[in-house]
Amino acid sequence: MAFKIIWSAESKVTYLGIIDYLSKEWTEREIRNFVERVHNKLDILSVHPEIGRVHKKRYKIHKTLIHKKVSLVYHIKPQKKEIHLLNFWDNRQDPAKLRH
Repeated sequence: MAFKIIWSAESKVTYLGIIDYLSKEWTEREIRNFVERVHNKLDILSVHPEIGRVHKKRYKIHKTLIHKKVSLVYHIKPQKKEIHLLNFWDNRQDPAKLRH
């Protein structure tokens, strides 16, 4: 049974921020490629939630690469069969700023 994907408010904001950046700096093709990568990764995560690298073991927080410049930070709730998307992280930022 696949895990349910739940978007947090912050994950929506950071996702849309990346889309906004791409729309200013790149073409529609790059935006479509990014959106497709996100949807493909979410499909994989829903079946294999442990695929991401453990970011904070105690809290079951994982991090997985979407693109060389963007990672997805998420929390697994195995008992509820849920994955909570926490943040889309620009890998060029200082990792110390990552709150999750």
